This record gives sequence, structure tokens and C-alpha cells, in this order.
Amino acid sequence: MGGTTSTGGTTATGGSSGNGCTGSYEIVQSSMGLCVAKMVTITAPSGYSNYSIDATEVTKGQYDAWLATSPSLPASTDKNCGWKSTGSYAEQDMGYTGTDAGHHPVTDVDWCDAYAYCAGVGKRLCGAIGGGSNAYASYADASTSQWYRACSSAGTHTYPYGSTFQSTYCNGSDYGAGTTVEVGTLTNCQSSVSGYTGVYDLSGNVWEWEDSCYSTGVSANCRFRGGSLGYSSDVLTCGNGNSFGGRNNAYGSVGFRCCSS
Repeated sequence: MGGTTSTGGTTATGGSSGNGCTGSYEIVQSSMGLCVAKMVTITAPSGYSNYSIDATEVTKGQYDAWLATSPSLPASTDKNCGWKSTGSYAEQDMGYTGTDAGHHPVTDVDWCDAYAYCAGVGKRLCGAIGGGSNAYASYADASTSQWYRACSSAGTHTYPYGSTFQSTYCNGSDYGAGTTVEVGTLTNCQSSVSGYTGVYDLSGNVWEWEDSCYSTGVSANCRFRGGSLGYSSDVLTCGNGNSFGGRNNAYGSVGFRCCSS
């Protein structure tokens, strides 16, 4: 890979096997030297500047490289994640451990882990267009949600690739993998609409945390998006806005990706 791109206010250069940045959709962030997901520019609604979203879900390799820097834990006074001030950002389970696990999506991370990682690499957990959290009730609003707008091509698609379910395009139960797949390898699992193409796995593979929570605090339900490998058509839509627990919950089927303003 070569060239440069923006990663949430920092400059990044193409990676190589020498720094562990070997995936097709990875890039080296120059400020910390970490391998992170490349970003894709999304066309914003009128009145807003365009924003960027990770081309893929954050991988286990990218997340573990960040963990190795011993990132600071939140202050105990943090209104959302202060409960984690004496804890750890480490995954709560191993997740996928097979071949090339480093290029599979990281899982078993809670909302605060996802939020901290994105901030730690100069990005932010996908939330509202223009900044901040997206309103809990606005999960299917292409004028406000960064994640939903990217997935639905500005509200025009039911799935990333269109409005007719395709069983083999993304990693859901009909695809038949039975496990996560390396991020970005299902090349049909993206939009073909100009301004939204090049963002992979927004449907299936793993659910993705969103900065969209019912209220502040550890127990507030937060959205996660896109469905995972265990689900079929009705769950794998861009407009699905599930939330199964508070900020301290972690699941083997839930990961995340980052955005920037």
C-alpha cells in the first residue's frame, strides 16, 4: 500500500510487513505508529462537512497493538466510563483464534473500550453527523447518524449493497462461514453508490457499537448496529438498532469501527 490519507486529524502512510500493517485496508498512523483501519469519506447532508468512517471493522490486531501502548484508563469521575477507572481495556474473551486472527474483527469489548480505542487513535466512535453522540431514537435517520448514513447510502438502501437481500454478499447465517471472516474480504458487502462505496461489512460479521446511548452511566443501553454472522435478512439491515445492555456489556458477536468529523 502507498500514499497518504486522513485518519481523524492525523496523517497516515501506507503500511508494510515490517510494522505489522499488512491488511489491504490498514494504514500506519504516523502520530503513534499504530496500524489502524483506512478511512473512507462519506458525503454528508446539506449544511455539514463530509466525514470519514473506517473502511472495515477494527481488527483484533489493531486493537491489541493499541492495548500494548498501555492507554490511560478513564478518570473515576467520567460520567459514562468512570466505572472502568480501576479495570482494563482488554478483551473479555479470546474471540476468533484461527488462521490470521489479527485481521478478524475484535470482539468481546464493551462500549467504553470501543470509545477509548477510537479516541486513542485520533478518531471517535461513530455518533452524530457534525459531532457528539447520536440521539438514541435516531438510529435510522440518515441526516443525523454517521453509521446509518454510511450503511444505507444516505437512507436509500436497506442493506449496504441495495434494498434486496443477497444471502452471499455479507457474512450472515445464510453465507455459511460459521465464524467471523477477515475484514474487507467480502467485496460485495459494500455500496456501489458514489460517495458511500468502499466501506465493508456494515452488515453481518459482527455487530458494531455506536455512540448512541439512552442516557449517561454504566447501565444505559447503547446501540450496536448491522447484525452479525448468526443472523439473516431481517436483522442484517442498516436500520436495525439493537441494544442488549449497558456500557459494561461485552459480547462475542459485537465489535466496532470508528469515524471522524
